[in-house]
This record gives sequence, C-alpha cells and structure tokens, in this order.
Amino acid sequence: MSGRILLVDDEPRLLDGLRRTLRGRYVISTANSGSEALDLIKTSVDEDNPFVVVVSDMMMPGMSGAEFLIQARPILPDAVLMILSGQADLSSTITAVNSASLFRFLTKPIESADFVTALDAALRQHQLLTSERDLLQNTLTGAVDVLTDVLSMASPVASRRTERMRTVVRAAAEMLGVDDDWRSPVAAMLSHLGCIAIPTHVLEQVELGKDLEPAEREMWRNHPATARQLLSKIPRMEEIAEWVGAQPTYQIAADAPGEPPADIAAALLPTVAAFLVHHDAGVAGRDIARRLGESGGRYPATVIEAVLAAVGHQVPRGVIKELRVNNLLPGMVTQADIETSTGLVLVRRGERVTDALIARLMNFAASVGVKEPFNVLVDS
Repeated sequence: MSGRILLVDDEPRLLDGLRRTLRGRYVISTANSGSEALDLIKTSVDEDNPFVVVVSDMMMPGMSGAEFLIQARPILPDAVLMILSGQADLSSTITAVNSASLFRFLTKPIESADFVTALDAALRQHQLLTSERDLLQNTLTGAVDVLTDVLSMASPVASRRTERMRTVVRAAAEMLGVDDDWRSPVAAMLSHLGCIAIPTHVLEQVELGKDLEPAEREMWRNHPATARQLLSKIPRMEEIAEWVGAQPTYQIAADAPGEPPADIAAALLPTVAAFLVHHDAGVAGRDIARRLGESGGRYPATVIEAVLAAVGHQVPRGVIKELRVNNLLPGMVTQADIETSTGLVLVRRGERVTDALIARLMNFAASVGVKEPFNVLVDS
C-alpha cells in the first residue's frame, strides 16, 4: 500500500517524533496548523498527487481539528480522515464524525505500533474506496458500452437517438462542471434501452415525426419504464434506473407538476430528454427553455441553459470522405444510408460508427455484398 499521509498538529516536537518513527514506511508531510494544512492539501490536488490519509489533532489554536477536517473533506473527497488528540470536547468530536466522515478517533499518547496499525487500516480503507469507484467507472462503463453496441445492432434507430442523448448530456455536463460524474453518461447511454422491445417500424415513425396509432404511441411512451424494469435488477444501478425511467417521451405542459431533483446530475438526463422531445416537435429553443422553466421546479434554470447551449452546438465537425467498409473507424459518422448490394439498408445516415457496426458491415460485405464506397464524416 502507498499514498501520501498528512499529519497536522500544533506541537512541532510531536510531529518530529512521528516523522522519525514512520520514516521509510510512509510518505509523510506535516503541518503545524489547520490553515497551513489546507494550503498543503490544495497544492497536492493541483499537482495531481493528493493526500490519501489525513491525521489531525483536535485542539489547535486558530482552527480546531474538527473545523479543519470539515473544510478538508470537499477538497479531498476520497481521503481517509482521522483525529489524534489528547483532549476533545464531545460536541466537536460528534461534529467532526458526522460532517467530515471520520474513519477513526485516536487518543494521545499512542504507541508507535498502534499508530502504524491505524495508518495501515486507513490506507486499506482508501484502497477499498478507490477500487470500488474504479469498478463503477471502468468495469460498469465498459459493460454499458457493450450493451449500447448490442442495441446499435438490434435497433439502429434507437442507437442514433441514444448517441444524440449521450452527446448533449456530455456537452451540458462539461458546461455545468459535473463531467467527472459517471452517473450522467451511463444514464444517457442506457436512455433508450427499452426501445429494444419496440418494433423497428414504430421507431422509424417516431424518428420521422409521423403520427402514431394509439397502440404504437403507448409502446413509445412505455420505453423508459421498460428500461427501468431491466436496470433495476442490476446492483448499484437503482438510481440510474430511476433517472432513465423518469425521462419524458412527450411534450410537457407548462404547468405540469414536478419535484426538484436531488442534484444537478439527477436533473441532467430528464432535462435533456424533455428538451429533445420539444425540439423534435419543432418548438424553438428559447420557447422550450421557457416551458421547462415553468414546470414546477423539476428542471433547474442552470441545467436548462446548459442544455440549450449544448443542443445549439451539436453541429457535426470534420471532413466528408468516401470510404469502404475496411477503412471505417469508430467515431466516424455516416453521411448516407449504407446498403447491401440487394438494396437492404444496413445503416442509416447520421449513425455513429462503432466496433459492433463495423463487424456487422464486414460480415455483410463478405456474404451478400455492400454498396461501396459511401460518405462518412471523419474528424479533421
């Protein structure tokens, strides 16, 4: 186990003793006050080498250990925080435990072996926290990528709508400063999973803006609920399932009631979905923003403005080239329908190329044949 450890105490001799005791076992930095420690923490984050464990005295002049750790927590959200103190009032201790999420409270004097045991436990705790996050962000996102590739093969129309949702969510998240939150992109990637149960001709009618029969309209309106039912079976995906299940598939009345979201990330997917529904119906962007802003608080004004800007920026950029199937690369965008030699449409115009799509085209090219070359948009 490794990682930087910060020890904070207003007694220099104590810090010197701890540094000598722990030399060679950990990477140790020290600070004599809460304000000095906060400066060190901010510098460590700026240098992309943050402290993973912080141990602070409780009773210090100027800023108590509880006050320091409460301020340190937002800067070091993944760090393991501990108190090492010879005296502390109960109220300050409770505040630190509840507000700064303390891992342990250690008392002075402490034996070297006991302190080493506590630090090792803190490092293991940090390892567990970061490993779980990596599992969610990397393994889960990779699995979702596979699901979206399967969706692209089973339903190209749903795949195109998913890609548009994903692009707008990503752009709006960057504007809002929440682009490091794994939940929004995953929710966007799974937003049209329920379309797997809708016949292709119904999805094509939706995409073309044509009127649907009552039964077809019910299918389309129920696709978020279908996705919610599927996703709710996956551990840790309950929140994502609720976001996907709550996305609107029809225009929202200006006075429709709604509950404020828990946070900006929770508001992002339904706001994008609502915006795109109105946008597809030909409603002007500012009119959409006004209507969503009057919908009972469910769509925050800051999120609406970010989505409005994100939709306005979704103009494909790059150069158009004529390519053959074996020249395709993921990320390119088709600029015309791609058909088999018998006239069957395999890929619609505007679809983003994925590994699964390339594999599908390669198989058709090797069997029935594909009309080549065709135009695609390539990043310049």
